[in-house]
Amino acid sequence: MSINTVSASGDMGQREEVAQQAGRLLYHGSAPYNYNRPNSYANGGTAPTYGSTTLSSSVAYETNPCPCCKPMSTSRRAFCIMVTFDVLLLFVLWILYTQLSTYAGTFSKRFMKEVEGYDFKQSLFDIPLLSFWRFLVLIFSYAALNMRNPWLVALTTFGTCVFLLIKVFMFNFDEDLASGQNTLDYVLIIISFVVAWVECWFLDFRVLPEEKRAEIEARGAVLDERTSLLGRGDHRSIGGTETNDQYYSPYHTPHDSDDEEGSKRYHSIPPSSVNSRASSRNSNQLSLGSQEQEYQRLAGGLFATAMQLYENEEGWKLDNGDEKDLSSGCVYSKQLPELGGKFFKLKGVVNTTPQKGFEEIYFNTEDSPAWNPTVLESKILQVIDEHTDVLYNIAAEAAGGMVSARDFVNLRCWKEMNGMMISVSKGVTHPDMPEQKKYVRGENGPGCWVFKAVPGDPNKSEFVWIVNTNLKGWLPTYLIDQAMSGVLMDFFKYFNQRINYLNTLES
Repeated sequence: MSINTVSASGDMGQREEVAQQAGRLLYHGSAPYNYNRPNSYANGGTAPTYGSTTLSSSVAYETNPCPCCKPMSTSRRAFCIMVTFDVLLLFVLWILYTQLSTYAGTFSKRFMKEVEGYDFKQSLFDIPLLSFWRFLVLIFSYAALNMRNPWLVALTTFGTCVFLLIKVFMFNFDEDLASGQNTLDYVLIIISFVVAWVECWFLDFRVLPEEKRAEIEARGAVLDERTSLLGRGDHRSIGGTETNDQYYSPYHTPHDSDDEEGSKRYHSIPPSSVNSRASSRNSNQLSLGSQEQEYQRLAGGLFATAMQLYENEEGWKLDNGDEKDLSSGCVYSKQLPELGGKFFKLKGVVNTTPQKGFEEIYFNTEDSPAWNPTVLESKILQVIDEHTDVLYNIAAEAAGGMVSARDFVNLRCWKEMNGMMISVSKGVTHPDMPEQKKYVRGENGPGCWVFKAVPGDPNKSEFVWIVNTNLKGWLPTYLIDQAMSGVLMDFFKYFNQRINYLNTLES
């Protein structure tokens, strides 16, 4: 009997340890389970046992995969092909240059003079060697080691530029250049310079941003699959004390249901928040500080501006999309100097009611990075009252990485008016979130979200987002326009996907 008891307790302990490890894995949002799964496992082999050793190794393998074992992305393979093409092209051009040169008689003599009798001032054999050096460094770093930073390609580009500048000043160009018989010495140097910069640009602005976006989308897909069970794990305090602010009720839940005082509509409020949703209902019994009163005053004045922007349809120019197909969204722009400059308007139709769409985009804003790769982080800094709060978010890179990530601090306020769900916002400062060294702090002008039921189809909503933003930094106007138009279209695509996913859960 004692043996059975020991065996049962040991098995129970193993099962508890397995459950704890699985819970930690889910809460920390690891890579999808199908990624980097051992072959014997993926090909229908024996499933892992409940022993702690087996699951621990599996968890460690999936959570912290070796960088060099990750599959290579398409853009990274294109970069490796470009580097290989670089060394082959310059070697072929150097051979042609040697053949066309008129000194030293035959080709074999000229070849030996370039290689064995190498002279920095007279030979160009160092140009293909320089390309071969770039090839070795870049292939080893970005193909073999699968590195995720641009420093080595920047080093090879800088070294190439320094070498070529010295070469240009010291090299004795062919005397045949004056007669036009051989100009490949110039061509070799120019192509080597250009290709080095193209490699640097392609890795920094194409390869790395695309891989980063793919990782964000992959994490979002995993979180979407687990949302119904766990929600966003990064806002939970594992092992800590739970508070009412960690839970919320949907927008359409009656205010008096379960005597919750409406406080659970918002969740994940930082502990430093000055006011909770419950206390805001009795704000007449509490005294708000001068900063909070200023936030309320500013929010109240934003509604008139927002409705003016929303109702005035004149002067908007179509920048992106098809007006005949609002299910894919359209982006318009308009110059309004009196209100802060150029405004952008996203307009589209989504397959949900105004209340449900507004709940997902406004009340669940802290969960948006799970399904919206254009946002890296979203966090409520302070709740002012039941309808007003201060939000901090980080926007991902845009325009193929040419516009770096920006962060924003926005005052938000919402209300229901004439059957429409409306949220207004404007950039503000907040003591809990000073400017970060890691990001450029953007500044948003007055803007709004509006959800309105489509006439004749209450299960569809017309969604309008009007935004005016100053991205700061030295950015040309055309780049800002391209970035804003692309971000808005991408947002609408991901929002549509999110709504369709939620609809499938309800059906």
